[in-house]
Amino acid sequence: MLVAARTASEHKHPPDTFRLAGVTFEGRQELVRALQPDQILLLEREPWNPYDAAAVRVSDLRGRTLGYVPRKDGHNSRYSCTEHGFALVASVGQVAEPESSNYGAIALARPDLASLTLEPLLPPAAAEAARLSDLPASLGPRLPALRAATLAAANYKCEVTGLGQARLPLALTPVWRFNSAARSVQLVRLAALSLPLAEAKRRLEQGLLEAAAAAVAAGTLPGTAAAAGGSSGSGAGEEAGGVLSAALHRLLATPQAYLFMEVNGLAEADVLAYFLLVARRAAAVQAEAWRVELLM
Repeated sequence: MLVAARTASEHKHPPDTFRLAGVTFEGRQELVRALQPDQILLLEREPWNPYDAAAVRVSDLRGRTLGYVPRKDGHNSRYSCTEHGFALVASVGQVAEPESSNYGAIALARPDLASLTLEPLLPPAAAEAARLSDLPASLGPRLPALRAATLAAANYKCEVTGLGQARLPLALTPVWRFNSAARSVQLVRLAALSLPLAEAKRRLEQGLLEAAAAAVAAGTLPGTAAAAGGSSGSGAGEEAGGVLSAALHRLLATPQAYLFMEVNGLAEADVLAYFLLVARRAAAVQAEAWRVELLM
């Protein structure tokens, strides 16, 4: 039901097409040239960006920055509700400019249809995030109004599949922003998800937390910088160590991972790369002692 509903919603929300901006800066050309059609990309809002508060960063599944959703004519404002999401490479090629050898890329994304994303955190951030995720306690008397506003904004439907609450109950889930400038994990809004999706998200995040914690303890979780900070990076040392690799493959075999893969339209290799990225990000947040904040 969930995958069929997602497919139907995708037909109702044609993809937005955009040419990546900023692909000639900070050594990104090498990464852009290497892109392949149908390659999965990540989108992440950067309201702390000093050049554009509506900036939406585009990266690969290793966390390396490729460019940005263009801001011309307010294009990136279409992604104002996309804290994290997936996109797809449509084409890559040399730009049609005189005496230019630069490459560009065109991507597809659906800003009106949320992706199912994962935000695991390790201690001590995990404890504070859990406290804030206890919505009745953290939001107190504001919760009923926020609940009503969240459901109304989602038109009483799951933000990922479009299923209405009459068909499957909806759960409110926290949406976290990873602010690398402030070294802060920020609870910025609530999202409406069908209950089975919310439960799958919770179980996958728990599995990733346990895998990352074991890998950190074994000293085999390398390459955290790009995951947390969004630099282009060299790609060196970014493969999973043995402990983490085994744990991620076990997690990939779960029904929750299969649902995650199908709903987002990802291949197994994409899911493994994404699992590694978010595990590395969790380790970076822990190592750099990021704060956890409530911004709602």
